Amino acid sequence: MRPASLVWVAVLAGCYSYSPPPMLTPVPGTHVALVLSDVGRVGMAPSIGPGISRVEGVLLPSTDSAFWLQVSDVYGINGSHNSWTAETVAVRRDYVANTLERRFSRPRTYLTVVGASAAFVSFVLTRTLFGIGGSGSDNGSGGGGQNQ
Repeated sequence: MRPASLVWVAVLAGCYSYSPPPMLTPVPGTHVALVLSDVGRVGMAPSIGPGISRVEGVLLPSTDSAFWLQVSDVYGINGSHNSWTAETVAVRRDYVANTLERRFSRPRTYLTVVGASAAFVSFVLTRTLFGIGGSGSDNGSGGGGQNQ
């Protein structure tokens, strides 16, 4: 992955946060994070792997007994992370300790934009880009003269 694309990934990631949904059950099509209970970690191990603490993805139409999710990411209790490619998984509701919804965060976006802008300005001012900045230590004497 190119460095420029990594910067954009970081900027976009800084624009969202997870918080409890405004409704009891999120609407299908919403990007959610399902935090699994201890029983849920054990019960979901055969389908998503052992020791998974959180499952993220797009919520599909669900039933009274299970959330249906197109999984994008899973996070382990040890801090591990695995990306998925929208595989559909059923997560029993009694396995879920907490449901979180991904929302656009203005404060995080502002901080990300200000931080990225400050980094760019610092970079430009410490280099001789665009004819500005740099150290200015070259006085044009050539430095090739003889010492007497």
